[in-house]
Amino acid sequence: MAYVAWLLIGGAFVALSDLGSVALFIAKIVGVFLILALLLAYPGWRNRAHIIEKSFFVRLIELLVFYCLVGILGFAFEANMGNQFPQTWEFYAITFSLFLVLGYPGFVYRYLLRHRKR
Repeated sequence: MAYVAWLLIGGAFVALSDLGSVALFIAKIVGVFLILALLLAYPGWRNRAHIIEKSFFVRLIELLVFYCLVGILGFAFEANMGNQFPQTWEFYAITFSLFLVLGYPGFVYRYLLRHRKR
């Protein structure tokens, strides 16, 4: 999915003078997000009656996979804008830290807030 998103978004050409190319670019981005949202929502919808328990290792792998997906999407945007800049380990350390910090509200909603029982 990430490779398809990179192909669609990274290969798009946006010329500010042509409204059609901008609309096509936005439609590609919206389409990728909709397909990704459906793919991510399906397992939860299918298993909504079951209690899902995951180990720490599985959650860590999930976190790293999602970090890579967001990184590939960022590289696709950067490729669409023009130059791709080389990144060192500092870039990845900072972006992973930001990914964890910005994911904290989801953690609070999922684990720390009380939800009503069905």
